[in-house]
Amino acid sequence: MRIFLGLGIIGMVFVAGCAGGVHNHSGNSSANTSTPAAMSSFTTTDRAWIEITTAMDEQLVPMLDLVDSHTGTAAARDLGRKADASTKSELLDLRRLHDQAGLPAENPHKGMEMPGMVSSSQIAHAGALREADFDGYLKKCLRDHLEQKERLALGEKSSGKEPQTVSLASRVLQEQGRLSALVE
Repeated sequence: MRIFLGLGIIGMVFVAGCAGGVHNHSGNSSANTSTPAAMSSFTTTDRAWIEITTAMDEQLVPMLDLVDSHTGTAAARDLGRKADASTKSELLDLRRLHDQAGLPAENPHKGMEMPGMVSSSQIAHAGALREADFDGYLKKCLRDHLEQKERLALGEKSSGKEPQTVSLASRVLQEQGRLSALVE
């Protein structure tokens, strides 16, 4: 069921137009003005996964930035540090793939409401919490985030074609498992 949900979300993204071209200076639409050969290895699935996963990670970072000032436990601090390091490392790889795929600078998934996508209202709510209340809410948000990223990575791993992207999805799955064990 989870795999189908992840694939369904990626499918919905395709319908929403994630594979649209970029406009060059003359106003004509083109697939990419830089490296067409490199871009051709990225399928619509690969591109959608890069964009959605990037948006999910970018929107998680502000929540993780609250951990040190809002938690009262060493365990939550440790979880926050590990999740932050993992997320920021993954973002470096995603941004590199984003550039290679010739994706637009503005991510169409930023701020999107979907399961596991940390919203600005969730960050504001977390900012008002302290200690045990914050820790519980952080774990809930992180658990939702990890579960959705697992679904999406499984979809990319089974349907993606670009080797670098599929490889990153495999690494994401390994990391999700490691972090999920800390959230329990």
